[in-house]
This record gives sequence, C-alpha cells and structure tokens, in this order.
Amino acid sequence: MTDYVLGDRGTVQVMTDDYYDAEILQIFEELLIDRERVWNGEVRLVPEPDNPYQPQTIAVYAEELKLGRLSAEDSAAYWGPITRVVASGYDAVTRMQLSAVLRGVTGETHIESSGQLSLSAPGSLFPLNNAPTQATLLPQGPSMKVLDEKDHSEYLHSILPPSGEGRVILSLENNQMKLADGRVVDSVDVLHDRKVVGRLSTQISEQLAPVIRYAYEHDKLTSAWGTIRGNSFELSLTVQAVRPSEIPAQWFQELPKYLPELLPSAPAYEVPPAYVATEGEATRSSAPKKKRSLMPSRPAASEGTTAEAHGSEAVPNPVASSSLGLQRISVLLGLVGGLILVAGLVLVFFKPLLGVLGIVLGASLAFLALFVGRDNSYTEEEVSADPLEH
Repeated sequence: MTDYVLGDRGTVQVMTDDYYDAEILQIFEELLIDRERVWNGEVRLVPEPDNPYQPQTIAVYAEELKLGRLSAEDSAAYWGPITRVVASGYDAVTRMQLSAVLRGVTGETHIESSGQLSLSAPGSLFPLNNAPTQATLLPQGPSMKVLDEKDHSEYLHSILPPSGEGRVILSLENNQMKLADGRVVDSVDVLHDRKVVGRLSTQISEQLAPVIRYAYEHDKLTSAWGTIRGNSFELSLTVQAVRPSEIPAQWFQELPKYLPELLPSAPAYEVPPAYVATEGEATRSSAPKKKRSLMPSRPAASEGTTAEAHGSEAVPNPVASSSLGLQRISVLLGLVGGLILVAGLVLVFFKPLLGVLGIVLGASLAFLALFVGRDNSYTEEEVSADPLEH
C-alpha cells in the first residue's frame, strides 16, 4: 500500500509496556540490565475494529511487529482520521521514538518501555489544501519562518481556519534576487495554491535552491508542509521541512508525493478487521498483568532433593552426626584441661617454672573446650531450623 504521511507537529504516548515485550525485544535484538536503549523509526497506525478487549483500538506497527497501541481516549480521538486514510487505500504512517531497558528484581528480569509518536492533533493531521499534481513533498522537519508574510495578510486571513491554526501544503519556487551591493543570490518564494505568500531567508534559500532545481529538472515541483497560525489581528506562517543535508538519498531517487487523494470527509469509514494478537495479548486476561520474567528466578530442584522433601521416611542428617562428635570432644578437652590446670597450681609452689607451664596449658585446653562447645551450640540451632523438618 502507498504511505500517507501524517502531520507530525505534536506528540502522542503509546502504550507499550504490558503486552508487547517479545516484539520490542526483536526491535532491539538485545537489552542489558539498567542500560536504556532508544529506537527511532517509521511506524504504521492500524485501526483494529475487531479488537476483542478494546473495540476500535489503533495499533502501532513497525514492519510486521506490533509495538503497542494508543490509549482508549487517543484511539477514540484519532479513529476518524486514521480510518479515513485506511479506507482510502493507504497506510497511515508517522515516526515513533521507542525506549526500553531491562530491569532486574530479586533474580528476575522484565522490560520497561515507553513510546512516543510524532503526531499532530486530530484536526491537523491533514492539510487544508491539496498538493499540486506534479509536486514532490519534502520530508517534514523543523520549522522555518516565512518572511514578508504580512505583505499577503489579506489572503492568508482568508485561508486561516476558525480554530486559529491549520496545516497547509506550500510550494517552493527558486528565483534570483539582486542585492543592494549588486550581487545576485537565490531566493525561494513560498506559494499557497499558486499564490505567493512570502519567502525564505537568503541563507535557507541558498541551501534549498539545488534541491528545488533538481526536482524541476525531473518535472517535479517542490512542496513542503506548512503551518498557519493567527487571529484577526496578526498571523504567522512557517515551513516544516528537513534541512537539505538531511534529506535521505531515497527521496532524490523517488521524489515522492506522500499525500495521495483521500476519500471525502464523512461521519464514519469502513475498515477491514486487523486485530492480530501478540504473544502477550494471546495470554491476556481481565486480571492485572504481572511482569513476565525473562529468566528463571532460582535453579530447579533435583529429583533427589524433591524426594527427600516430600518422602515419609526419616533421612539421616550428616550435620546432626557431626554435632554429636563435637560435643564429645568438647567434654574431653574440658576434663583434661581442668586436670592439668589443678596440677599446675600445685606444682607452682615446688617447681615454679613447671607449675606456670601447667597453668597455661590447662587454661588453654579449657578455653578450647569452651569454644568448641559454643560452636557446637550454633550447629545444633541450624539443625533444628532445617526446612526439611517442616
């Protein structure tokens, strides 16, 4: 299908973080924990009249990957304009910025993501006028002020919509202008429906002149999106087009128009069923969705461990056996240490040096027995807290 590029002078949030993790992961191919990545690209807005969960939803696709959807409120607001484009036989396209990051919580990971469309308000998606038949349309970009528009204020007030703002298609024509110092420079005139309504600055004109000449040599007029704003007292006119250095090579090859003719405005338009469930939507339920884990939170238990945990027979505990052995050693060390300590106290009156050695050795053995006994008590507490007993 032919693309219909929508007005992009605004932003609309896309709901991405509940049922689209698998598709978003395909966009980035790889995500690292706590390292956000950003993707910018062209997307299609696809109306889903048959969405079983939210009738008349507008889904957002990058190629064949569904990356999200508009909220119920935004879907309702944009339903008429988007279905008009689709019913006319075109794809409604705009640009999207998608950010995603992998988060880890207690051994599990999940994707956090957000998306934002470059999309004008519903009433400004389409221009107030049509592009000339043989026109090629420059890609949309930053605003460039149109000069001398006040010299054409009467005509511009006649096309200003009651809302005070509207999108228009403007034509750009390159001419020559002689400066006061005698130099001749390029000057790009701005036209609305073949009527001159201003001009671009000399600097911008010099940059755009080669592009306009190239299109003219290929039997094309150069057009661009524009915005008119104002009231009964004043107004302004701007051109929204990318800088010449940023125009993609494909544009020069195709010289596209982007704005084919749409069906006449109507209360409603019929569009075909388009709902295709993502992996997340396929398991969707009325309950709040839990973040899907991208890796197991803990190793799976072995068959042997499971059998021990649920078996009815007693299982020997090596920790308990070790505890009993330590208890016996502690008692023995205490007895030996006590005997040597008493002997040392007696000998200190007859053979002082030998008595002091006996006291030191006996005391050391007694303290060692105390240490082993205390360590043994900790081991017994751990054994009593063994989860297998519960």
